[in-house]
Amino acid sequence: MRGTECPLPRSENEYNRQILQAIASGQRVTQRSLSSDIGVALGLTNLLIRRLVAKGYVKIAGMGTRHIRYLMTAAGWEALGHATRQSLENTVHLYTQTREQIRTSLSGVSERCETDAAGQKRVVFYGAGDVAEIAYVSLQSTDLTLVGVVDDRRTGRFFEVEICRPEQLSAETLGGVPYGHVVVTSIRHAESIRARLDARAVPRSRVWCLESREAIGDCDGSNDPGRGLDRVR
Repeated sequence: MRGTECPLPRSENEYNRQILQAIASGQRVTQRSLSSDIGVALGLTNLLIRRLVAKGYVKIAGMGTRHIRYLMTAAGWEALGHATRQSLENTVHLYTQTREQIRTSLSGVSERCETDAAGQKRVVFYGAGDVAEIAYVSLQSTDLTLVGVVDDRRTGRFFEVEICRPEQLSAETLGGVPYGHVVVTSIRHAESIRARLDARAVPRSRVWCLESREAIGDCDGSNDPGRGLDRVR
């Protein structure tokens, strides 16, 4: 998150990778620009850079002038390669873990969702971002049927489903299509979505929120990974 000092659950190795990647780009970087890019305080950025210099990964040119340049060393390039591979491995692990958590949450929705006259458990996703994409993949291993997607900003299609505007959502249908439950597939905007669903007169008993710190990692840390699925009260 640019320009935000947010206590994200990232390791020092990940911060180092981002700094090394920025320096390796060849563009002029400053501690202030790096601070904004990686989303930490300027003082912490200074500390991270000094540690990279001490390890021999980065050297400083123009010391004592107003135009300091940070340069990669051979050891720095090697460290960046290693850190990039580690980051990719962590991303794959996180995706797999998140997908399983969301699949478990959707199974909980299925247990409480009644079957309609056509024999379907019809749900609507509210949110068409990254969480929704993982939820869509996870949904394939459940008996739930996705009949619509709502998003406040995005338009177009979400896989084979047309994205609808919030105004098309009523207490029982989305764009005229009946549904059983709304699954809030956004962590960061869950609270504001709940408020909009209230405004649309959608019964809270039919609204479910996927909440997992592993899935998105909100800055406020309010998502308890142990909750998995939180029925709106």
